[in-house]
Amino acid sequence: MIETNLLFDTSPALIEFINECDKLGFKNNNSLEAMNFKKTIEDRGIWFATYVNDKIVGISGLHGFRDGYRALYRGAQLYSRPGGLSRNHMNCWMFYYHLPAAIDLVNGEPIYITTNTDNDASGSMLRLNKLYYILEKNGLVDHVSNEEVFGVNQNIWKLNKERYLEVRGEE
Repeated sequence: MIETNLLFDTSPALIEFINECDKLGFKNNNSLEAMNFKKTIEDRGIWFATYVNDKIVGISGLHGFRDGYRALYRGAQLYSRPGGLSRNHMNCWMFYYHLPAAIDLVNGEPIYITTNTDNDASGSMLRLNKLYYILEKNGLVDHVSNEEVFGVNQNIWKLNKERYLEVRGEE
């Protein structure tokens, strides 16, 4: 069974997920501190976790950013969603399950997603950054700028919510 829930506190499933991230070399998700888990909650942010058979397979945060919210913060997944590659990134647990929940929570305010351009703390962040240029061509996001966010050079993308929901409904 697949379900996505909000996380407000640590749990055995979260600790197990963090341990798996550590084994996979995901430096931004190998501890509560690296994730900024408690700080995100203290700053009125939230965490989403997608579970498959009671095991977390994907996690990401949502917090205030600019004139809206930053979604997919510290996002990590243990493996991709079944079904193979997707040109619209719907094979990603967080992109598929967390963004609709975020859209529901932000009451129409803009949603931004950031991608690292220089620092690759997991071995896949730079590939993800390249993927967002494809998502931009497909109309799912718009590139806003390239700037330093929390001390890391990142591309900032604005989610085109209507197009995202349209494409998600087709997948």
